[in-house]
Formats: sequence, C-alpha cells, structure tokens
Amino acid sequence: MKKIVILNGSPRKNGYTAALIKAFTEGALENGNEIREHYLQGMNVKPCLGCDVCMKTQNGCIQKDEDMSKIYNDLSWADVIVFASPMFFGTITAQLKTAMDRMWGWFNLPGNTGVRKECALLMTARGDDYRMSLDQYNIFPMYLGWKNLGTVLGRGKEAEAKALGESIE
Repeated sequence: MKKIVILNGSPRKNGYTAALIKAFTEGALENGNEIREHYLQGMNVKPCLGCDVCMKTQNGCIQKDEDMSKIYNDLSWADVIVFASPMFFGTITAQLKTAMDRMWGWFNLPGNTGVRKECALLMTARGDDYRMSLDQYNIFPMYLGWKNLGTVLGRGKEAEAKALGESIE
C-alpha cells in the first residue's frame, strides 16, 4: 500500500482532468492505496517570493499560508505525488505551477533534501503537444531522483488513468 497525494491544478471542478483523477483514484484504491487530493483552485496558496529564505535558513517558507502548510504535511506523508492539470498555453495551469514552486520550501527543510518519492502526471488538452508540460514535470524525476510512474496525456483516457492507478502497489 502506498500513500498518494494528488495536486489537482484544474480550475474546473468537474472537467476532463477530474475524470482522469477519478479513474486513477478508482484504480489506486483497488490496491488498498490511501489517497489525499488537494483541489488547488479552492485553496489559498500564495506564489513563491523567490527570497531563498527557505534555502538559507532551512526553516521552510517564510509565508505561512495555512493551505500550503496542509500540502507540505501531505508531501511528507506521501510516497507518491500525482500532478494533474489541463494544459493552458502549452503548459500546466497557474494553480499547479504555484504549488510546485512553493514545494521549494518543503525541499529545503532538514531531512527532505534527497528524499525519494514517486510521481505521475495526469493531463488533458485539446491538442497533443505536451512538450513544455513534460519538461516541467520531468524536473522531479530527473533532478530529484524521483521515480516516474508514468503519464496519462489527453481527454478520454480514463482507462489509461485507471490502469496507472492500479499499477501502484
């Protein structure tokens, strides 16, 4: 059993991204995994200030927004981080990008440097050019040494999303 956190960057609560998340969740729960989802559109997560205080002091982010604190707690709890987003202008949404940027504060806490996680990407789009989105996502497995469990790219790929969820044990 794994502990999975889903960061849902879609501004639409019941859109195509939600359908992929639902299918993924069904598959993951079949194996006894535990899931926590953060619907970022409904959360108060401030953008990174780029001040590097988290890096210099290793005390975490100087911004103490309660919703990001919940995400930080779940990042520590989780074995797997799932990034989910529709594609806007060739890349992930601002909601997801903001949370990803703020993860820098979590990475710089004592004990979190070099922590190995697993990750996956669920993404929808009208088109099929995911290059910029994949570049952003691949930072996690490439630079942090996280294991990429896979990507599901496109509308109507619920069966593929469910299969990805089922593969997590």
